Amino acid sequence: MRIVGVIFLVLMCLNIQAQPDQELAKLVDAKDFPNPVFIAPDPPKPIKGWEMTTVSEEKVLKGEYPGEIIKFRFKGTAVGILLYSDNNSGIIEYSLDGQPWFELDVYSNKLDATLKGFTLDKDLKNRKHTLQIRIVEKRNPESSGSSIALRSFYFNKE
Repeated sequence: MRIVGVIFLVLMCLNIQAQPDQELAKLVDAKDFPNPVFIAPDPPKPIKGWEMTTVSEEKVLKGEYPGEIIKFRFKGTAVGILLYSDNNSGIIEYSLDGQPWFELDVYSNKLDATLKGFTLDKDLKNRKHTLQIRIVEKRNPESSGSSIALRSFYFNKE
């Protein structure tokens, strides 16, 4: 009976976990991510310039200053990020597997933070990859800051 209770508890947790992922899946390109896997950025050690905080009642990894690189390792065929974007958001650069850096401006003219999905790369070989992200010094002229609020990494697991 005790095992059944534990299994039931595990199944309840899985159902609770699945609900947010279903909502998050609406924010990503269904063609490139038919069954996305979402991973919250929760580093085991602090990263200089980045801290865990809360935005819109969700835990996010927030960066304010250019500098340190955060890395995400995954195995799949496509990768993206979910960020909270507002009028204080900045610009990031990202690199996949040591390739050249690409720029992504995540500024939004909205006052309230809005969760947005950004596909960073697709049509990848189904193998292990490393994504690197850093905040850059320049910013959108309309932005009042350079803040980045990372909610999740996501990838297409095949």
